[in-house]
Amino acid sequence: MKRYNTIIFDLDGTIADTSEGIYNCIRFVQEKLRLPAITSEQMRSHIGPPMQESYARNFGLSGAQLDEAVSYHKEYALTKGLYEATLYPGIPTLLQSLSDEGCRLAMATLKFEETARKMLDYLKVSSYFHAICGTLSQIKLTKAQLLAKSIERCKSSKSNALLIGDSSYDAIGAHQAGIDFLGVTYGFGFKSKADVDEYPNVGCAERISDILTQINEE
Repeated sequence: MKRYNTIIFDLDGTIADTSEGIYNCIRFVQEKLRLPAITSEQMRSHIGPPMQESYARNFGLSGAQLDEAVSYHKEYALTKGLYEATLYPGIPTLLQSLSDEGCRLAMATLKFEETARKMLDYLKVSSYFHAICGTLSQIKLTKAQLLAKSIERCKSSKSNALLIGDSSYDAIGAHQAGIDFLGVTYGFGFKSKADVDEYPNVGCAERISDILTQINEE
């Protein structure tokens, strides 16, 4: 694999297990808006996609009610949900190793940027990232747009950047942004190398420890 000077990470399912906080955000929204129960599979499907898409798909919300659901979700995420995330074992070591090798690290997530920043602060890894890019309250950015923003903030170029993520949203975003993609199968999205291989990629990591090995392969 060629040498990269900018490594961009997804958050949910790549850096951290955020499932507990996300599920509790959904339960909070259900209680506030008196929404019906959904299946565990539907709950899981909220991890990764934009919130608007998930609430529209699983609850049939639109317009003002959809905006209200997203607002309540953000309320819980900022006050409680972000503190219910846990780093995957080995992530701090990986980030330190990449930093020691001179890589610029960035975060590109469909979460609200404010939530992502506070979560990474809480998890004590925010200092590793040159850029933390997420959704803004009034501006809905796509994954590809977030990746372009990350590259710009890192003063890098598409040819020297790599996205590491666990879902089709990451793979598609990387392709649209014109950068390389490395899929991981320990998160919430991809379950096997075959899943990753449905999209353009430069590799697949089953474990955290595989990521650095693949990045450094000649």
